[in-house]
Amino acid sequence: MANRIKTAGLTILDTRISYFEVGAGRPVVLLHGNPGTKLDFQTLAETFGSDQVRFLAIDRPGHGNSDELLPETPDPWYDTKAYAEFLKRVAGGQAYVVGYSLGAFCALKLALRFPELVTGLGLIAPFVAPRDPRESPSGLPAWSRHPLLGTIMGLLLPTLAGGKVRQHLIDVWHPATIPETVLAEAHKRYTHFEALISTLRDKNDMLQVRGEVTGRLGEIRCPTLAILGGKDAICDPAAQGAVLAAIPGLRRVDLPEGGHGLPFTHTREVGEALLDHLQTIPTGPA
Repeated sequence: MANRIKTAGLTILDTRISYFEVGAGRPVVLLHGNPGTKLDFQTLAETFGSDQVRFLAIDRPGHGNSDELLPETPDPWYDTKAYAEFLKRVAGGQAYVVGYSLGAFCALKLALRFPELVTGLGLIAPFVAPRDPRESPSGLPAWSRHPLLGTIMGLLLPTLAGGKVRQHLIDVWHPATIPETVLAEAHKRYTHFEALISTLRDKNDMLQVRGEVTGRLGEIRCPTLAILGGKDAICDPAAQGAVLAAIPGLRRVDLPEGGHGLPFTHTREVGEALLDHLQTIPTGPA
């Protein structure tokens, strides 16, 4: 069956990366948000995977069943090397890349660093500008590597962060109501110490290179689609749209009643918009 999920893994940059695939056609690589896992795209992939479209959803490094990347020196662009290698080894060398929330920022980084590998971009509820432009990186990820501090943080952080994570999940689904079973499962998953640190680390990376990435959006040459929810309680759609407007030829789809959790609450609208965009992009070498 074309829409049957197959889960697999491979080692990239000495790091185990987990992913699933659905379908057998043109490769579409999916990068989840922060926090998140590849399963955030399960319904989308099962609904729209076919003989024409092959969805490849990655657990981004440090999330889900993927290990954390460990560069020799700190490098907020290092994840793009892992995604580029994935595209070469699993997606046949080139792919349409979809990013959800902070995953959209990762997709933009990839398109800037390895433009020859990205045939197009689909940005779902993109997070490219924090609400507070003065927000600075957190010191917690670095402190977590200290033997004593890491042990203490491992005991305290999951409890201290529990309320904030719960409210974040509720806000993601707003204006829809998150089902209690989904809330309980996601809250348990994302309050694990390792998940919390990975979430903070990814946010730090974004904050460190945000100015560089947004300042270079005019360099993006691949066809780009942005799908925004008018009632997004996580990312102000007007602010995100203003930043993304620098991308040449940006195509924008607005879902007035949608929030931030578009892959969950507006799966069909998102899938149809992505496939419509994909069909406008020629196949073959760039």
